[in-house]
Amino acid sequence: MTSLTLRKRAKRALSARSEPQAANVFELTFNYRFEAAHRFTNSCAESCATPHGHTWYAKAIFEAPETSLGSDDMALEFAHLKRAWKTFIQETADHSFMHHHADPILPALRAAIPLFRGLPFPGDPTTELVASLFFSKLRSMHEELIRKMPSARALRPVAVVIRETPTNSITYRARHFESSTLLKRYAAEWRAWWQDSDPTARHLEATKPTMKAGRKSSARQ
Repeated sequence: MTSLTLRKRAKRALSARSEPQAANVFELTFNYRFEAAHRFTNSCAESCATPHGHTWYAKAIFEAPETSLGSDDMALEFAHLKRAWKTFIQETADHSFMHHHADPILPALRAAIPLFRGLPFPGDPTTELVASLFFSKLRSMHEELIRKMPSARALRPVAVVIRETPTNSITYRARHFESSTLLKRYAAEWRAWWQDSDPTARHLEATKPTMKAGRKSSARQ
């Protein structure tokens, strides 16, 4: 082995020791099922344009550093951490029609169903949009929990997994939530349920005139 090779190995070893090591964490997950319908207004597929339902699963994922354990050897009592998420999924999302805020069939649905359970979205309620806005909702509710229970600050929501069918699921993982261009754009355009810490909120109000969506999405199988 040459001296040059030894120097290179020593340099790599020194560099590895100097790199910060990721903290060890606990991952806490809470998964709930809900039945809900949706449809796409911009889809080129008749199956997606037709209102249809799914058995969805919504999983909230939190992280807590191993140093966050209290004297009871828990990061936080499960009941505190999951209460708002469970309420949102089982009492708000469940048996709702997730819809584009400007879906043209809404007037007929509201006329025919006095207690219509709509959950409006700023665009078509694709699984991507459901996952990202559900994550924003999770974060809003967790911020409210921190205000009531400061010890909850040790945990942070890191992802939401939405399973639409047994074979299709999408994960929204917030690596840089504060710099999310998607959620920043929606925050500028809307005041809505996903920004509200109330798990039963359903509202969506425009902060400024918006253009109709014009994109086309492919069919989901």
